[in-house]
Amino acid sequence: MQTPPRFDGCSIMNKKILLITNIFPPVIGGPATFIDRLGYALVHRGYQVTVICSSAASWHESDSARPFRVRRIVSRAQVELIAKALPIMIWEMLWHKKILVNGNELAAWLASRLASRKYVLKIVGDTVWETARNNGSTALDIEEFQHSVVTDNPGIQRTNRWRRHYLSGARTVITPSNFLRRIVEGWGVPAEKIQVIHNGILTEDYRTFQPRSRAPGNMQVAFVGRLTNWKGVETLLLAASRLTGIEVYVMGEGPEYPLLVALADQLGLSGKVNFTGRLDQAGLKETLSKMDVLVLGSSYEGLSHTLLEAGAMGLACISSNQGGNPEVITHEETGLLYPYGDVQALCNALIALRDDEKLRYSLACNAKEAISRFDFNNTVEQTVQCILGN
Repeated sequence: MQTPPRFDGCSIMNKKILLITNIFPPVIGGPATFIDRLGYALVHRGYQVTVICSSAASWHESDSARPFRVRRIVSRAQVELIAKALPIMIWEMLWHKKILVNGNELAAWLASRLASRKYVLKIVGDTVWETARNNGSTALDIEEFQHSVVTDNPGIQRTNRWRRHYLSGARTVITPSNFLRRIVEGWGVPAEKIQVIHNGILTEDYRTFQPRSRAPGNMQVAFVGRLTNWKGVETLLLAASRLTGIEVYVMGEGPEYPLLVALADQLGLSGKVNFTGRLDQAGLKETLSKMDVLVLGSSYEGLSHTLLEAGAMGLACISSNQGGNPEVITHEETGLLYPYGDVQALCNALIALRDDEKLRYSLACNAKEAISRFDFNNTVEQTVQCILGN
């Protein structure tokens, strides 16, 4: 094997940045979009970028159009992924001093030990809690879970150990919200090692979308997201069953989909609630452009891209007061907040916007203006400074 040259301290090495992620286009998702856009932005700033990602295939036709290298790792299980990823990651880490890990953390940690590299680690959620909720190991919310000790579930214990390992390999941990910063501090990461960099969106992509007055008829209400058991979609369905003058669109897919469809049928919401399934980006924007209100009733969000995108499109937003949501929405200024799971409080918020068009339109305009502070260019600049900082 060819031995990579040692350029420690050399400007050539400082211009090379390695990005490691679990998902990447054509897969849809926050980390995939973030890493792809970050790659383009870094190249535009004069950096040489390599992306390592998990993938269903070793190559995708979109790779040839990108101005940076994409190395795709195909695997069907975690053990296979690590076995295939290790030699690739070690080789690339030897060529790169500046590394951002935004997925595939365990493999990245193992490779970093063998390559004697530290990395910047982006934490966008609590994967231990998410795993436990998805497999039914806990019914606790994320805050309660942080203070509980789950000793009888080997899967949770194993995931917890993995997280301790890959946190130890990070020189800096990025979180997208102050809420997640507090969670990560609770895992034992020193406060001075954590940097909050808010998620951002390309606000110029939404310039043509402006707040608009409601059309005659029902108020159009949207939910967008993965249908998991902490997103609070059942609260929206229960609220819809009590109200007239609204029509609901549930956009997304996930493990709760059949249960939510069954609940809608049980509540007699045929014709009032529409399940669209997952939409591509163009279809999502087209559908959202016809909506009046977005509802995000989750018990947990790091910092929601959905709230950012809905605000940028000129929608009034109603959100639970959990997680990073209050860092996006200021109650009664840029949206409405309500307690998670409180059906009557959500009903009251929907009634307020249904019956007071001046209020709904004002919140939409304020949200559109406020989203400018979440511009993706700011996210990139802060991320670059963090990656290059040490």
